[in-house]
Order: sequence, then C-alpha cells, then structure tokens
Amino acid sequence: MSWISALGGWQWLLLGLVPPAVLLLYFLKLKRQSVEVPSTFLWRRTVEDLHVNSIWQRLRQNLLLYLQLLFLAAIILACLRPGFTGSSDAGKRWIFLVDNSASMQATDSAPNRLEVAKDRIREQIGTMGSGDVAMILAFSDRADVRQGFTGDKRKLIAAINSVEPTNRTTDLSEALRASAGLANPGRASFGGVNDVQVADALPATLYIYSDGGFPPIDDFNLGNLKAEYIPIGNVEVKNVGILAFTAQRNEEIPTQIQAYGQLSNSGPKEVSVVASLFRDGQLLDAANVTLPAGGEAGVNFDLSGSLEGVLKLELDLQDELKIDNVAYAALRPARQLSLLFLTPGNAALETSLNTEAVKKLAEVIIETPSYMENSDFEKKVGSGFFDLIIFDQCAPKKMPNANTLFVGTKPPMEGWKFGDKQSPVILMEWDKRHPAIQFLEMGNVRIFEGFTVEPPEGGTVLMRSDVGPMMSIAPRGPFQDAVLGFPIVSTIDDELVVNTDWQRKRSFPIFVYSMVEYLGGGITASAAATVLPGQPMAMNLSSRYDRYRIEDPKGKSIEVKRGTQSQIVYTQTEEPGIYRVFSEDSPTPAELFAVNLFSVRESDPNIVPAIQLGGQDVQVVKSQLFGRKEWWRWILLIGLGVLMFEWMVYNRRVFV
Repeated sequence: MSWISALGGWQWLLLGLVPPAVLLLYFLKLKRQSVEVPSTFLWRRTVEDLHVNSIWQRLRQNLLLYLQLLFLAAIILACLRPGFTGSSDAGKRWIFLVDNSASMQATDSAPNRLEVAKDRIREQIGTMGSGDVAMILAFSDRADVRQGFTGDKRKLIAAINSVEPTNRTTDLSEALRASAGLANPGRASFGGVNDVQVADALPATLYIYSDGGFPPIDDFNLGNLKAEYIPIGNVEVKNVGILAFTAQRNEEIPTQIQAYGQLSNSGPKEVSVVASLFRDGQLLDAANVTLPAGGEAGVNFDLSGSLEGVLKLELDLQDELKIDNVAYAALRPARQLSLLFLTPGNAALETSLNTEAVKKLAEVIIETPSYMENSDFEKKVGSGFFDLIIFDQCAPKKMPNANTLFVGTKPPMEGWKFGDKQSPVILMEWDKRHPAIQFLEMGNVRIFEGFTVEPPEGGTVLMRSDVGPMMSIAPRGPFQDAVLGFPIVSTIDDELVVNTDWQRKRSFPIFVYSMVEYLGGGITASAAATVLPGQPMAMNLSSRYDRYRIEDPKGKSIEVKRGTQSQIVYTQTEEPGIYRVFSEDSPTPAELFAVNLFSVRESDPNIVPAIQLGGQDVQVVKSQLFGRKEWWRWILLIGLGVLMFEWMVYNRRVFV
C-alpha cells in the first residue's frame, strides 16, 4: 500500500477543520419559538430537542453524525490517493513502441493486432502515477514519434489513438535509436580528454508491442534502457500470401507473355487456393494451387494479345492477413536502356552483352577503367545518364547515380561487409524467388576463388557458398547495387586468368540478361518496376518534359518537377497497386510502376515468441502489464453512497 497526496498543506488544513465543525454542530442545542398546537402526537419526532434552552447539550448517539463523519473520512482518504504497485514496476519513464507494419493488420486477434496493442497501451497509461512520464512511438520500417515525454494522460491517449496501420515492412532499428537517444546520453571530447558524457543518463523502460516480425538486431546496446517485449497475436496463424509476381516476354513467341507468381503458406495445414489473373479488370485465367503447411508453390499463366496493361493476381480465400492476397504488375513495351560496361578485358561478359536480346533492351557502351578519370564520365554519372553501370575488376571512388553491378571487386559502400579471398568456392544455394536469378541453375558451376559479400540491412543474399554469401543485392536510396563475390577472369601479372567455368554454362548469358533487365530499370523488359510500400521509386523519364503527373491507385494525382535532375524520385508509395506517370498534356501514361508487399516476414504473421536486442534476451511479458493501481475513485463512490444513505435516514426522521 502506498499513498500520494493530492492536496497542499493549506488545503489539508482547511479540510481538517471540516470534521470538528460537523461534530461541533451536534453539541449545539436548537432554540426554537414555542407554539401551542392542539396535539403533539404527530410531531414527536421533530420536537425531541425543544425542551432545552441552553447553547450546549450532551452528545448523544446519532446515526446521522456517524454517517456524516464516515462520508468526510472517505473524502479525506480519497485525497490521499491510496494505491498499490503490481508485480511489474513500469518505472518513472516509459517508452511505448507500437508496431504498425503490415502484419499488424492480421485479424487473429480481433479486431486486429494493432487495435489490441493500442488497447493494452491505453490500459497501461491509465496506471501512471503523478510524476511519471511516457512517450508514444510508432514504427514500421521507419520510426514515427507521435508524442514526446509527457505526464498528460490525455495527450498520450490522443497520440496512441492517432496511430494508423501501414502497408510497410517492419524494422525496429530506427525506433531503437530514437529511444536510446533519450535514455543514453552521447559522449564527446574536449581539450584532448576523450569519452566525456555530455548529459545525465535518463533511464527508461521500453515496452515493445509487436508480433516480432523484424530482422535480428545485433549491433545495439540497450544502455540505460530496460526492454520488455509484449507479443501481439498467435503462434499459429492461417495465412497465404503472394511473395512475387512477375511478367516475362516469351522469347520464342514475342506476342506472348508468361506471368509467374510465388505463393507461401505460413499456416499449420495444407491449403488449396484459387489464384485468379486479371488484366485491366477483366478475368484472364485462374488456377488452383495446393500449398503444403509452411511451404511455397508457384503458379504460371501464358498470355497472348496486347502486351500492355495492368495485371492483378488475386487469391480467393479467407485468411488472417488480406493485404498480401493481391499483387500487381504493369505491362509496357520494352524501352532502350543506357548501360556502361567498364572492364580491363572480359570476353565472356562482352559476348553476353552483345547478344540480340540485350541489344533490344539496352544500348551498351564498353570502356576501360581509365574512362572513370574522364570528365565526360563525371558529367554523365552526375546527371543520371546511365541506367546501369557494370564494374568488372574495377571500382569508382564514390558510388554513381545509377544502379550498379560489381563483378569480382569490392565497391566503396557503407554497410556492406566483404571477407577475404577463399579458395576453392562451392555454391550451395541461390534464391530462386528473386526475379534477377529465378531462372538460373548454378549447381554445376566451378569457382577457383572468391570473397564473401554480406549486404547491409534491407539487402538480400542471392547466392550462398560453403564459405558464406557469394552474391548480394541491396537498395541505396532509389538505386540498387549488386555485388558478385568472384571474378569471371582475373588479371595477374598483366595476364587474364580464368577464375570460373561459368561462362561456358548456359546459365551465364541468362544471368547477364536478367541482371540487365532487373538493374536496368525493371524486373523484365515487359514488366514495370515494383517497390515495397513506402520505398522510393526512381524513374528515368524523358528530358523533353519538365513536369510529370503521378496518379496513385486511388486516383489521387501529384505533380512533380524534374528541375535539373534527369531522374525523378517518387516517395509517396504507401498504397499497393499501379501508379501511372503522365507527361505534360498526355492522355496515356509515359511510365507505370507497381507497389507490392513482397515480404516473407510480413506474409508470415506467426508471432515471434522471444526476441534479442544487441545479443541480450528481452524479457517477454505474456500477460498484461501492471503499474500503480489507485483506489480513490472507488472510495469517492463509496462516500457518495454513504451520503445518499445519510440523506434517506434524515428524511425518514423528519417526515415520519
């Protein structure tokens, strides 16, 4: 039991004078004027005290006095705000992190996970004592501070009510950095003295309300933060989602398009689902797909006729997450790309880039690494002239404004981790779900030596060997960078030495073509680019127009200006669907791109039962948190009941 005073000193003094004043009234004798009446039989209750004439009387047993004193005692006790603290002490500074990513829209917890999390946070805010402060921070793949530290419960409740679901993926890193900045003060150097703390530590308790669907966070130090994880949702959730949806022109029959979708089943049972394909709202085809428990399956469609239009793949089923049941792709004629190939000499790559298929797709410019010292290179790279630059056995001093493919060389990029050379290298697996290499077979490729390639957060490992990741791809703002950890040929003592037999395999020209397609500006020559919700979309549009109008899937239009940049970066991609880009006064789109939730983590809404931050296990709170519970409201209600009873007794005594 603990007490928190609700009144100041002079206020307590005034309140303390009330009980003696009430008691004093019962010592007084009532002096009333005597009136003669025919009979006092009906007035015996009201004339009991008329026989006295002095000011004071002896205090007698009186139920009204006891009830009034009891009511005053309840008021005084309520002002002391009695309460108790539960088994989980929330501390004086609370930071509530609420996950509002796509998976929090799952309906396994009614009405959905996000609303359940908000309800629990509102309950926890209600237990805050005076002097306690809290802040509200929503996170998906970015952090959004909704309310800074405050003790005002109304502001905190309003902030948590304002949190809306998003279609984004989940990443806790930014939210943790924001929280740590409030609890762990920075350090600085002054006058040659190192490691000086610049502010006092402000410890806080960090509550993470999430389903745990975010990447592991190893390089983080909690410091003065005490973290607790409150899982929202169930362990086994029925859900089928679309992980990939692409369209590929049939090289043998140019008038045909092959559409491919990759589906996953995160539920505990085998599921049969109907996948329907639409073009511009018209049903083209449907297929029944059976997915094993916790497994994946693909679905293919062959299309003919017009090569332009909007494709939609839709799953006909009832599961716990709706957003990943629909995926979009936009068909458009292939456009000519601008590709720069820098190499000291690589006949295999030059031959693969000189095929008819690549020529239809891109204009290839081949230069030696010395071209990077040319002013023309600086001018074109700075203006975004090139869609794709392939660096073979060479690397620039700084990253260009273009998508890149590094072959057998280490680029100057932050966040990437490159290992030492290993020999020999045996490829073990490759990501067949990724559109850049989904048609490759690498099991028979021999590699003499290579180095491991670990991408930064948000990146994807495309090929993995016995010594580690051998090829990875990752976003760099609006651009994509791919690094192949082994060269095709190496230059040793001014001589070219073959490092692999891959160039003799059928998969090698397919790899080159697929990378040109993917990194050159789209997944395929027929399909528009696709990005995750909330991710930026970079577009190389014609310089003939200074203004473009971008229409989102709901029909809302936004006008953008090119300015001095040859590339337009569009960031308002929250809504899944097809975005249309119109040039000035043109009724037909100049470009199309798609926004889809292609995320293995978001489409697997089974909660993570435990998480780690910085290598430390985070305490899991499976039941509701408890802080200080106060009784003053209940005591006031009891006091009100006593007052009502006292009034009833008084009325019965007067009127009976």
